[in-house]
Amino acid sequence: MQGTSAFDALLAKCRDVASGQLDEAISAMLAKADEALAERITKTQDREQQKRLQEARELARTKGPELEKQFHQRFLGEFQQRSNKARQIGGGFADADLSSMELSLVADEDLAETLKFNELAAKLRRLCEDEVNALDQRVGVLLGDADLQPEANPLSPNAICDAWKHACQAVFEGAEMRAVFLELFDALVLEAVRPAYEALNDLLVQNSILPKIRYGAPKKEHKKKRKKKDDDDSDDEAGGQDIFAVLQKLAASQGGGGGSGVGGDPLVQGAELLNSLTQLQLDGLAALGAGATLPTGPVTGTTNVLHELKSSQVGAAMGQVDAMTLDVVAMLFDQLFDDPKIPLGAKGLIGRMQIPVLKVAIADKTFFQRKDHPARNLLDTLGEIAIRLPADFNTGSALFGHLETIIQGLISEYKDDVETFTLVREQLVALMAREDRRIEEEARAAAERIIQEEALSVAKSVAQAEMSARLQAANLPGAVLEFLIEHWLRLMMLIHVKRGPDSEPWKRSLEVMDQLIWSVQPKEGAEERRKLMVAIPPLLKSLAAGLTAAGAAEEVREAFFPDLMRIHTTILSASPKGEAAPAAPEAPAKALDFTAPITIRNPFGEGTVQVSGADADLAGSGSFGRRRWDPTNPDNLKVGDWLEFRDPAAQAAEAGAPPKPARPARLIFVTPRKTRYIFCDRGEKDYIECTRSEIERRLRAGEAVVMEEEPEVPFFERIMGGVMGKLKGKAA
Repeated sequence: MQGTSAFDALLAKCRDVASGQLDEAISAMLAKADEALAERITKTQDREQQKRLQEARELARTKGPELEKQFHQRFLGEFQQRSNKARQIGGGFADADLSSMELSLVADEDLAETLKFNELAAKLRRLCEDEVNALDQRVGVLLGDADLQPEANPLSPNAICDAWKHACQAVFEGAEMRAVFLELFDALVLEAVRPAYEALNDLLVQNSILPKIRYGAPKKEHKKKRKKKDDDDSDDEAGGQDIFAVLQKLAASQGGGGGSGVGGDPLVQGAELLNSLTQLQLDGLAALGAGATLPTGPVTGTTNVLHELKSSQVGAAMGQVDAMTLDVVAMLFDQLFDDPKIPLGAKGLIGRMQIPVLKVAIADKTFFQRKDHPARNLLDTLGEIAIRLPADFNTGSALFGHLETIIQGLISEYKDDVETFTLVREQLVALMAREDRRIEEEARAAAERIIQEEALSVAKSVAQAEMSARLQAANLPGAVLEFLIEHWLRLMMLIHVKRGPDSEPWKRSLEVMDQLIWSVQPKEGAEERRKLMVAIPPLLKSLAAGLTAAGAAEEVREAFFPDLMRIHTTILSASPKGEAAPAAPEAPAKALDFTAPITIRNPFGEGTVQVSGADADLAGSGSFGRRRWDPTNPDNLKVGDWLEFRDPAAQAAEAGAPPKPARPARLIFVTPRKTRYIFCDRGEKDYIECTRSEIERRLRAGEAVVMEEEPEVPFFERIMGGVMGKLKGKAA
């Protein structure tokens, strides 16, 4: 076992390898940038775009070395920050560097820029999925965190893309220009990252860090472990045979062999049977002819037509194995229609596949044995989609029409090529990806609004913290105390939001506050009083400018300045012989209370806006401590996670109504400080907006439950488990 120092040295070596290869990739990108941008210029007719691209060509030549240097430094910074976080190095919110929290981006740049860089990181992770998943686990060993979160890996795509984002922000002023260099990074650098990840994994394997890793299976620390390992799973073929063995036992116990034909009629089997089923699939139930006892028309809704098919001439003439297959598939759809997790509208759509699924099962008995069978994969995908649909999902939803079109395409196209199921599954996956992107796009306005709300809330909390520390340490006259809390605090909030805590205006607002507090303290000796006399005119000028910037009414200055003059006059009226000046009037006994909302001029638009403080446990989202997986901790939620929002049972009981069905919703946006969360379902309903404390309360109360990315038991396997349970119960 390697020691901690050896692990540290190996991690540093990984950092140097990654940094070196990334630096080479950036250098190669800049070398190709002129040619790539020139080609883009020739392809666009938009003069503004041509001008922008021409400017980018010039910047690539002149600013290229600075951009390389910035990226190198930022990547090392991202690496160190994430390494420290995993090792529990660093402080909480009070110790955090506020300048790193990107409020300048919130105020000055469009939300789209942040989302684009996030999408770039997601794309890079998809591109290098196997390599990154393996590296996450190996770096977790080096950092001593077996539960290392993917985004916390100091070598992760997030670290690389964040470094590029900060480098671009440091070098280029406009978001449009940064977007051009983001596209260059996407086109010319991403492909070069995979070899870097391969080299890192090779280096760690050579040093005996998890030599054997199961690629393609990223760890999900919050998922339950399978009860049985893959190597211990029962043989698939035996499982398939078990179904028919139970059916044979059941048929024998009931004194029937089944499937021997009716009244001596010949058996319908093989190609003849499949042709009959294809005709039924395409033309509807009327295709069975006059001998059928079925209603006419297409297969729709949640009617299990397979039970009716069994009693028709076609079903009665099936051979024994085909008849048993019909029984199993019929029970499979019974189980589906009884599943409380699947909305009624989704059951109706999946139910239209009864005949195609029966055809597959009759033509290919490995359907019940192979977990990777295309038809089973399609049913699994439909199941995963269905459990994430709202309970009232129906024909009124636009998504219903899209799903219906795809499934109807299967019914029209499928004859005997099972790869049709693979194509349909790909269409479904693409459809849901488009739907999720559409929802995210439509949520941009809401996301921008809550980012602004968060920026204001954080500004209020930070400004109040700065002010509170000073007010607690000083005895202030009531007029000055009221001025600071009621008016100067508003100015500090506006500056924090618009310019950030590292800006000169912010530092100046603190200096003026300190000067004001100093000016109303008793002065001992003539020298101090002389300093006060010199300081008063510029102080009044600064206070007046601040009130104007904060949008305060003229009446505020007219009311406060005479009071301040009286306080200063009292302090300066002391005898010049060196004795202490009279004390300034004491502040009224009043505890500082910063909990009330504050109304300020809207820094993002017209009018005013009411601001509350930052949400509870803001320190939790900004701290650098290592976090174990906790399903009730909002910090562990990430964009793309699905949650079930459940009706509180207690409230439902008080109202005398049954609990409402759970509402699945996807997390589509989290503010930079993790104080606001936006969720949306696929039923095109209103968004669910939660503050940090609200979503934490719901998680702890069980009113919101995180859904697994992939069900522990696939949909088809779960449904078949119910079928097997019923069969064995009957056989017993």
